[in-house]
Amino acid sequence: MGKYEPCYLKSVVIVHGKSEKQICEYIKSNLRLKMDIVSDKKGEKSIQITSLKNILNNTVFGSYQSFIANYEDVKHIKNGKKSKIDSSFRIFIIMDTDDCTEVQKREFINKEMFKKHWAYEYIVPIFDSPDLESVLVKANIKFEKKGMERKKEYIKIFPTEQKYISRENIELKKFCDDLSKVKDTNMNEFIEFCLSS
Repeated sequence: MGKYEPCYLKSVVIVHGKSEKQICEYIKSNLRLKMDIVSDKKGEKSIQITSLKNILNNTVFGSYQSFIANYEDVKHIKNGKKSKIDSSFRIFIIMDTDDCTEVQKREFINKEMFKKHWAYEYIVPIFDSPDLESVLVKANIKFEKKGMERKKEYIKIFPTEQKYISRENIELKKFCDDLSKVKDTNMNEFIEFCLSS
């Protein structure tokens, strides 16, 4: 019998808020991915681009050692005495861009704000400009409600609870293709990674 490859953690996703968290939970559940989703107060409190440094310098993400201590199931490549995270691992950061300056938005999108962080090579900024709701409308996601009431529909459109699964839910490949046509986001990169994991 051949040797089995352990099931390693493929990615960590830091999300802006509850809507992004719901989409990630849906993808994780549907594709049965080993992925950790990081949010503030279960998505109830949003994480802004301007506060990302606080997250990335906390006791989990602040150093390679602390990250590995918190995520023991990340695949490591040993090189002599040194070890490094496998190059296929990713830290996705999904953010709206409507709550920061143009300079902060640009530095987030082009990764300049992460230049000095130990995890720079693993970080993939995912942006929704100006916000997730407007991007989803452009990607032809059909909402029944308007304004703040629309946020309550995410559990139905991206269901993770059995009671909502009967409604027509999103087919991920088509959703990814639709998102790839929207210039105000690169969320399709995150979904492509998930589909290929």
